[in-house]
Amino acid sequence: MDEAVPGPAPEGADSRVTVKEEDSPWEQVCSSWESSCHAQELCRLRFRHFSYRDVTGPRQALAQLHELCRRWLRPETHSKEQILELLVLEQFLTVLPAELQARVREHHPESGDEVVTALEDLEKDTGQQASVYTRGQDMHSLVTEYQGASSECQSLQLLPRVTALKCEPPELCQENPGEVSAEEAVSKDGLFNAKQETFEEIQQGAEASGAPNRDCMLQPPGTSICTDRTVVHMNTLKDRHPGDLWARMHISSLEYAAGDITRKGRKKDKARVSELLQGLAFSGDSDVEEENKPEAHPAPKRLKISNVPEKNWTKRDLKPNFPSWSALDSGLLNLKSEKLNPVELFELFFDDETFSLIVNETNNYASQKNVNLEVTVQEIRCLFGILLLSGFVRRPRRGMYWEISDTDQNLVKDAIRRDRFELIFSYLHFADNNHLDQKDKFTKLRPLIKQMNRNFLLYAPLEEHYYFDKTMCECFDSDQFLNGKPIRIGYKIWCGTTTQGYLVWFEPHQEESSVMVDKDLNLGLGGNLVMHFADVLLERGQYPYHLCFDSFFTSVKLVSALKKKGVRATGTIRENRTEKCPLMNVEHMKKMKKGYFDFQVEENEEIILCRWHGDGIISLCSNAVGIEPTSELSCCADDEEIHQIAQPSIVKLYDECKEGVAKMDEIISKYRVRIRSKKWYSILVSYIIDVAMNNAWQLHRACNPDTSLDLLDFRRYVAHFYLENNANLSD
Repeated sequence: MDEAVPGPAPEGADSRVTVKEEDSPWEQVCSSWESSCHAQELCRLRFRHFSYRDVTGPRQALAQLHELCRRWLRPETHSKEQILELLVLEQFLTVLPAELQARVREHHPESGDEVVTALEDLEKDTGQQASVYTRGQDMHSLVTEYQGASSECQSLQLLPRVTALKCEPPELCQENPGEVSAEEAVSKDGLFNAKQETFEEIQQGAEASGAPNRDCMLQPPGTSICTDRTVVHMNTLKDRHPGDLWARMHISSLEYAAGDITRKGRKKDKARVSELLQGLAFSGDSDVEEENKPEAHPAPKRLKISNVPEKNWTKRDLKPNFPSWSALDSGLLNLKSEKLNPVELFELFFDDETFSLIVNETNNYASQKNVNLEVTVQEIRCLFGILLLSGFVRRPRRGMYWEISDTDQNLVKDAIRRDRFELIFSYLHFADNNHLDQKDKFTKLRPLIKQMNRNFLLYAPLEEHYYFDKTMCECFDSDQFLNGKPIRIGYKIWCGTTTQGYLVWFEPHQEESSVMVDKDLNLGLGGNLVMHFADVLLERGQYPYHLCFDSFFTSVKLVSALKKKGVRATGTIRENRTEKCPLMNVEHMKKMKKGYFDFQVEENEEIILCRWHGDGIISLCSNAVGIEPTSELSCCADDEEIHQIAQPSIVKLYDECKEGVAKMDEIISKYRVRIRSKKWYSILVSYIIDVAMNNAWQLHRACNPDTSLDLLDFRRYVAHFYLENNANLSD
């Protein structure tokens, strides 16, 4: 810190206060600002004011521009959206008028929204202060003096590390402008009337100097600037404002200065600043100024303090406290005793209530279109028979089911006329258009989805393990994409299945999900869906279910929330969700032999995280299963020899459960319904029919483990039954 050297000045000499430099505090300030967030603005200014004359050739110029742009935009840490925001912010500030631009930059905006907010606040403050200047008859003289002082202050703005002085017209709230009460000292924008005093002192300094204002006209960057009068005025103000408070008000960092930012220009700027600093004395804080300390910059943003206690990780095995599974599936025993045929199993889901819903809504929709359809339940069953038949008897056009003569086609001809089928299929409906929820994207299918979910859950096998994942319903008109699935384009569907592929619950994906959970948990979309599926399972009884899911859903917070519900959970987890668990680094673990694993347990919530090196590096989280007992797994090494490697219990359980949704997709893909209408939701209706057929076949295999039909025979049985028993009903 510089120290002022007191003492009387010789006669005829300039009454400046000399400054003795013991060290280089200005360089220290620069380095501290370089390490702060404002260094980004400095890099931007260096990039924009780069001079070709400061380099030796075009290649060096291009390389230096690349480096300055990289330091400004920081592509290694900023996303594309953040880089775009920086470019838009810069252009927004550039198009602003000069007076607004200077005042907005004082707030150090980081986004365009913050600039808009600052401008709106300035407009409000300007509107409230406009009425002050209407009093008095000598307005012309005040404005003239104000303009003269403003030109001097604007010249200061071009100096490095010097912001413009707040030269504003004095407020005329009282008869005597020099007397300002303490209550009126605070203005709307939080600044004190100290800037009014500053303005008056600048005027007094201007009168004492006797130099005209036009001598300090605004100069373009890079030219010499008249600073003698400015330094005299600042010396005058220094005497009345002891301490470093006044300096902090009007001296800002180099990042927000105008002028040449090249290396040669910076040396010139430092010389100008040194000349300016000769008139300033930096001392300790003043007790008087603490009471009226103006706020030069907005208060820094407060960081959100989380109330979640820090995790306490320990390397030991998990000690779960869940009860063992001992539930008896009485529903499946009842189905075995009833010995239901394939049609009866299929109609457990498409029951009489569901068929009545389809008939009523279809007739209602046709009547709204002034069409007397009068479809019956028998005709809807016949239509379902044709849809099921299209899964294993494929034709290029659906009209060909009535043209070609063979066994299956004759069933179609005898069951329903083609024109009648086309008419019913075009008006097939599942909801009342007069009572649609506009917030629900799938509101036209919502009654059918609710009915299917209720029946799927009612007859689902009572098992210990379930798997929750996402799947796709094929549709090339959809903009949804899911990588890593056999069907990648279509409607994304969240679904929970048993380990064998029985669908228990499903929900089509939409931006505003209709799933309602506790918002205080803050689990995100994936966590909310898993919590809802857990609530659906708990409706059947408070059993210790075990849910498995992939890394899209898994988090330590989700596993903890499921544990509080009494539900066991295991899933793969991403690196950024491990809550600072000190597991071995992935790159380091790749160098270890296959079968190596590392694990940690959270002491407070009894949750384990395990990282295992198998075919790849996999990280898992669980509240119910740990490391022991380990098992042996055959694995091919780099030398193509088969070795036995260790596999923790948590990895083995996840591998056994994760195929549930994949098995369901495989079964559905074999004989998928091929007939579709022009309505956008017809593909989802076909998907629901295929899922119901999959669930019926799963129950058939569970009830008849030794004499079960294969999927093709099971599907053909249902299709032929609907066509044979409803023949000629439409005639």
